[in-house]
Amino acid sequence: MLKRITLNGRRIPVPVPIRDLPEAVLWVQKHLVRPDHAITRIELNGHDVEMSNDGECHVEALPLEEGSDLRIKVDSPHEISLQTLDVLRNLSSVIGRNLKPIAVQLWEHKGLRLPVETVAVFDDFGLMQELLDHVLLLLDKRVDATNVIAFQNALNKAFTALQYAVQTADWKAAAKVLLNQVETPAMELANELTSVEKVIFELVADRSPDRTRKNFGSPAAAIR
Repeated sequence: MLKRITLNGRRIPVPVPIRDLPEAVLWVQKHLVRPDHAITRIELNGHDVEMSNDGECHVEALPLEEGSDLRIKVDSPHEISLQTLDVLRNLSSVIGRNLKPIAVQLWEHKGLRLPVETVAVFDDFGLMQELLDHVLLLLDKRVDATNVIAFQNALNKAFTALQYAVQTADWKAAAKVLLNQVETPAMELANELTSVEKVIFELVADRSPDRTRKNFGSPAAAIR
């Protein structure tokens, strides 16, 4: 039976009999995870473990032995949201500011393929879409994401039009999409994400003092 768990890099003894991975995860969630945190990664004997999370972390019933190397990562959803928002906000701002020279280059381009100098920017569009999807899944339900979703929809339509223009080598159409459909939403998205970050900071600051006192000195304090 399992003797130790590595939680956020710290070795923690297991004082109860645990025979398999679901039992270990349940014990960690019950005794070591604060209410405002969640398990984000599980590694067993050097291999990542697939997990589903619908409020509870579900994993395959893998057997555990005394020497099993079980490593669990626990994070605050708020912290992950803020990190993702910060990356997305900076990316949106950079894209919005740099589209004019790219649009000019595309307008004057005569080749059949996307100019090499603009490939990285187009890759950033894909990254922006992925980050938007990710952050909307992470956001606290108390955060109003209506405007972020609206910008996401607008940018998705623009990126679809942009992809078609690139596939057909219609560089003037691509330039128009950048200036008319991407530039302003990207800049406005950056501003909106700043507002969302402020709301999350307020939620974190408004955390109940009673909860803090309750967790002080408890095993959950180990993951602060």
